[in-house]
Amino acid sequence: MSLYWRADDTVKVGETKISIPSENGLSYSPGQKVQIFVDPSTKFMDGKESYLDLDFKITLPSGGVPTRLQLDKMGGNALINNIRIYDGSRGNLLEEVNAYDCMCAVSYDYNTDKNLRNFRALREGGGVHQPFNRGTEGTSKSAMSNTLTNPYFKKTTGDQSTAFDDSDFLTAKLNIPIQTGIFADSETIFPVMMTNGLYIEIDLNDAPKVLKQLESVNRNIRTGLGAYFHSTNGSSTPNNLSNGSTLTTFYVFADNSIDGADAVAKFPFVVGETVGFCRSDNNGSTIGFASGDLTISSINLSTGAAGGAGLIEVTIAPGRASDAGAGNDLVSADYVMYSTACDGRSSYEASYTVSNVNLVVSQVHLDPGYEAGMIAKVNGGQAIEFDIKSATNYKHSILASDRQTTFQVFANNSRAKSLLVVPTDSTVYNSAQQICGLTSYPIKGTNSSETTGKDSQDTCLVNDRPGYSGISDRLSSYQYVIDGKRVPSREVSTKKIATKQSIDAFHIYELEKTLDNAGIIPRSFASFQDNFCFGRAFGVQNGAMDLRGQDLQVILKYQETDAPLKPKMFQSYIFHLRRLMIRSGGVEIQQ
Repeated sequence: MSLYWRADDTVKVGETKISIPSENGLSYSPGQKVQIFVDPSTKFMDGKESYLDLDFKITLPSGGVPTRLQLDKMGGNALINNIRIYDGSRGNLLEEVNAYDCMCAVSYDYNTDKNLRNFRALREGGGVHQPFNRGTEGTSKSAMSNTLTNPYFKKTTGDQSTAFDDSDFLTAKLNIPIQTGIFADSETIFPVMMTNGLYIEIDLNDAPKVLKQLESVNRNIRTGLGAYFHSTNGSSTPNNLSNGSTLTTFYVFADNSIDGADAVAKFPFVVGETVGFCRSDNNGSTIGFASGDLTISSINLSTGAAGGAGLIEVTIAPGRASDAGAGNDLVSADYVMYSTACDGRSSYEASYTVSNVNLVVSQVHLDPGYEAGMIAKVNGGQAIEFDIKSATNYKHSILASDRQTTFQVFANNSRAKSLLVVPTDSTVYNSAQQICGLTSYPIKGTNSSETTGKDSQDTCLVNDRPGYSGISDRLSSYQYVIDGKRVPSREVSTKKIATKQSIDAFHIYELEKTLDNAGIIPRSFASFQDNFCFGRAFGVQNGAMDLRGQDLQVILKYQETDAPLKPKMFQSYIFHLRRLMIRSGGVEIQQ
């Protein structure tokens, strides 16, 4: 005999919010573990209305070059690497999501629209395109260039002559909804009292993995979004800096919205930051300077009457002479500034602190008679059974040189909804490369280190989210073997996506079914190249499939003329229904 526990079986008679602090510390550093215990006295919880509440603050490396940093564009969920949820005895693992950040990145990139992006930016600290920092040189929209209302650092006011430091970073308040079945499933109210409470473990991500530079200072991402060199004279007739000449003061165009009374606040660079110059149409060409870095000592709004009024005036101290030689002239409008705080360095050990961590639980108050009836049925030998939507991650890896591969997903789920595969870049990058994306996978065009074949819109656009964002990497096709049968009957082609110039309709059709069956509403496919993934739905109209005792293999072919660029770690998520059966002796889990 079983009592099926469903939200529509009950009537809420009240709901309150309670805040439960983490139990093992007031503040946390990258890589540490956050532990939270939900006491059984909470009784019933509406997980969808519950969330993590925390303070987040970025710190620069000791003695490092300053630059503006912010959290990954998906916001606070990027902080979570793995999450585990146990019952109160800590003996039964109710749910675990490994590589949680990768799963959330897919969910946030595909289940998105303008309203959701704005809401996540306000609540979770996510990135969102801001019109006042928009590009005016034809680049695609950037969600990582906000300088006026960014929650992670202060807005500058007036002319700047003091070096940027840790005091310029803000403490951001983040409210993070937990994307697991127990919390995110809107169909269940979780009976915490019947599991003797809940014990939650969260592994925090390493700082370089989730901290990013502004894209408007990064030559590897939307090069044309940078600040364009105007002149050294600030006049209506801009001049060039001849090779061998010393650069002390120069001016920047008002392009890319660096204009108006708050032009200095819109300027993405800071005092103390080291910079360089690269061509706006090909970032492989840079201007060399002798005797060290170009370090910004002041940033002012020019008031010159000779045409320079309204331009940004940047002072370099000490002045540096450009390298002599043909082709090393700093030409007006042809070159943009870029930050060298991370670019080209062997490390950049920025960090963050997470503090005041609380789980805000939405406590549901039910009729006392209904509650007593549940307890009586459990004590009488019956069971409370209810289903949650969960995901289990299986990992597989291949080398960049592998052109054909087959791997098996050892799933043992009785009600599997879909398989979602995210091929992530498994290259080992140093901390500086992770933050700025240098040498990372090129989303458009060719490799960022090459000097030809760049994308005509963004010049260069690389993936600065290695490890938790998918890459197509010249994948020609994929197919599955389920219970000895190839499905679909024909290979799913991704040849057009492999060229980075078009899109494969059948792949998008398959991905739409996969996401929908996984509970991820496929509202947008704009990230089909930025966060590439593929999958297979195991049923139609929200159906499920029993994978117990069945082979599940993924067949991949990389048969394009150009070889793949990166080694890959495949994050294979099996989305499934997991049944929790609560009896007087404890909790049983049926996958």
